[in-house]
Amino acid sequence: MKESFSDKLSLKTKIFFGAGDIYGGGVFNIVNFFYAIFLTDVVGLDPRCAAPVFLIGKIWDAITDPLMGMISDRTKSKWGRRRPYFLFGFPFVFLSFLLLWIPVGFSSTIGKFLYVLTTYLFLNTVTTMVMVPYQAFAGEITLDYHERTSLNTIRLFFSLASSLFCAVLPMIIVNAAPDIKRGYINMALFFGALFAIPWIGVFAFTKERGFENVPKRFDIKSMFLEPLKVRSFRLLLLVYLGSYLAIDAVSIIFAYFMRWYIGKPQLLPLVLGTLILTEIAFLPVYAVIARKTSKKTAWLLGSLIWTVASILIFTLANPSIPNAMLIALAFVTGAGVSAVAVMPHAMFGDVADVGELAFGERREGSFSGLMTFIRKVASAVTQSLILYILGFAGYNPQFVAQPDRVIFVIRFILCFVPLILLAFSAIAAWKYPVSPTIHAELNRYLERKRIFGEVNVELESRFKKALV
Repeated sequence: MKESFSDKLSLKTKIFFGAGDIYGGGVFNIVNFFYAIFLTDVVGLDPRCAAPVFLIGKIWDAITDPLMGMISDRTKSKWGRRRPYFLFGFPFVFLSFLLLWIPVGFSSTIGKFLYVLTTYLFLNTVTTMVMVPYQAFAGEITLDYHERTSLNTIRLFFSLASSLFCAVLPMIIVNAAPDIKRGYINMALFFGALFAIPWIGVFAFTKERGFENVPKRFDIKSMFLEPLKVRSFRLLLLVYLGSYLAIDAVSIIFAYFMRWYIGKPQLLPLVLGTLILTEIAFLPVYAVIARKTSKKTAWLLGSLIWTVASILIFTLANPSIPNAMLIALAFVTGAGVSAVAVMPHAMFGDVADVGELAFGERREGSFSGLMTFIRKVASAVTQSLILYILGFAGYNPQFVAQPDRVIFVIRFILCFVPLILLAFSAIAAWKYPVSPTIHAELNRYLERKRIFGEVNVELESRFKKALV
């Protein structure tokens, strides 16, 4: 006899499940902000040697994500199809993060490169092994609308808290050690344990329902080609890519900016903390703006604020800038990044509805999978290209001060690369056709079509002309 399954979740289950996103919200915050400068300034890799690590690792990640989804969907065990990976994965979460931050002292560049590449691929593989089943489990652990809202609110709290924590604390731990290499190991031990331990609770205090549906065959055409037929999706994809590539560019270069141009690396945790805390604080502000106007208006406002902040940083930030002004610039930047980061995700649900209009079925998985794949490949190219440019400009961590051309490159990447990316995305956002009014009409039509099977040829043709 099958065990009965309730859609009501206990607070304990919600808390232990949500704690899993301490890893998801924090691990790549640390990597994105601090790993590049760790490789160049501590391990001693030339930026041009570090660049392929990011390129190969991100492309590997983009390929393994859908593969892990298929494996997880087809897993059969007494613990279900998602939970076994939490139990099996938690020791590797700790080990992979620790190995990533060991400052190996191989005499040859090839030896350093191979170690760094291997450990980076190991981290990406472990993250995929744990986080892909976790993301899928989030939609299955309960089917109740309000329970899902409650569960994901708690999960978002853990994710945002971890994101802030992982921007502020790592370099405080590193700088507290008498030796910087020992400091990175201490940081890795602390955060490795912080990321790994919650998975024991996720495994122990959650329960899977017994889905018996057979997963569909993996269809490359439906995942990678058909979503691009939808104009609303293509425009959203451009907004999403520009937004997150701008964030990637700032993430990888910011530590270099604080150390080599501003000359105050000790302020990096405070500045990053201000930026991310402001980003979180402005989320409800942009939610109100989106409700009263539209999501694209909220995004455009955020991108404009970020653009102004970038120009101010380029013109005002210098080695003698007062700390208070530096914090103020971080505040303004965070106020803009908030909308740029969150609105593409809010717009995604609307595009999924347009997809139902276009294809006659829900294809969130295909749309999301393609967005994730393209974003990771584009991110790989962007981050590796930034490191190549830094290397070709003559960056050398052994110098007491970097050459003027290196300083200019750092400032240009921080301020003008996001501005250029946001400008292209703004064109797509301006053309984005899904307004609140059209979306409400579309939802009413789709609801009638689902329930009664009604097809209004004239109305559907009008929607497709405007949106597809």
